[in-house]
Amino acid sequence: MHIPKTWLKISADCFSRERGGTIPVTVWGWGDEAGEARRNAESRLDRLVKRLRLGEPPADGYSYGDRPVREEILDTFEGAGEGQPDAILTRNRYGAQVLNTAWMLFLDIDLPPLTFMQRIRRLFSATTAGEDALALAKLRENLQRLGDTTFRVYRTAAGLRAIAIDRRFDPRGSEAQVLMQATGTDACFANLCRLQESFRARLTPKPWRCGMPMPPGTYPHEDAMVQRRFVDWVVRYEQASAKYATCRYLETVGDGRCDAATERLIAIHDRVTRCDAALPLA
Repeated sequence: MHIPKTWLKISADCFSRERGGTIPVTVWGWGDEAGEARRNAESRLDRLVKRLRLGEPPADGYSYGDRPVREEILDTFEGAGEGQPDAILTRNRYGAQVLNTAWMLFLDIDLPPLTFMQRIRRLFSATTAGEDALALAKLRENLQRLGDTTFRVYRTAAGLRAIAIDRRFDPRGSEAQVLMQATGTDACFANLCRLQESFRARLTPKPWRCGMPMPPGTYPHEDAMVQRRFVDWVVRYEQASAKYATCRYLETVGDGRCDAATERLIAIHDRVTRCDAALPLA
C-alpha cells in the first residue's frame, strides 16, 4: 500500500511569465520518513517552478485520484507475515475514518438520489426498500459473474457496497478495475485504488449528514490553535455520528468462506460502520 506516513510543505518565490512577476508557490511532498518527504517536495517544487518560468500551467496541483491522498494514519493492522500491513485506518479530508486494505476489495456504487419521501422511509426501515430492488439485482448479477467469489453486500446512504470475502484482489490488477467499471464504481475512486495500491471504504458518517460542519484546517495541522480546534471537532463529531450507521448489511452473494485475516477486517468494518444496528444511514 502506498499511504505516506509523512508529509512536508515547502514554499518558494517564483517568476511567472504568464503573470509577469514573482509569485509565491507551495507544494507538498510525501514519504515514509522526513528525508524522503523533503526530497519529494523539493523535486515537485523544482518541476513546478520550471513550468511557471516557461509560462506553462502548474500541472502539479493536488487532485483526488492524481496522487496519494493526504490523510492522517490512525492505526495499522499488520499481516501474519512480514512486509506490508493488511490494512491502514486513516482520517479523510472531511474527518471520517477510512479503512484502506491491501487486498480486500471494496466496491461502492452510488444510486440516483432519493426523493424526500424515500429518505423519510429509509430512516425507519431496516430492510431493503422497494426502490432498491432493481439496483440490488443488477449488482448481484454482476457479482455472480465471478462465480468463484463471495461478496457481502450492504446498503449505504447513497447506494450499495460490496466486499469480496473469500479471495484476494490486486488493486492494480485488471480484474479489480474491470469489476469496478462493470458495477459502476466511481472512476476517480478506481484510479485512487490503483495509485495507492489499496482498496478503501469509509467507516464513519459524512459530517454534514449528522449535523456537523467540516473540520477546521487540513492535515497535517501546522498551527497549534487549529490543531486544538480539530481535536475538539473530533470529539463532537464522534458524539454526533454515534447516532448513525454508515451502512446496513443486506445479504451474501456466493457461498465461500473467508480466512482469519479477512474475518478480522470484516469485523472491523462491521463494528465501526454499525452495519447491524437499526440506525439511520449517514
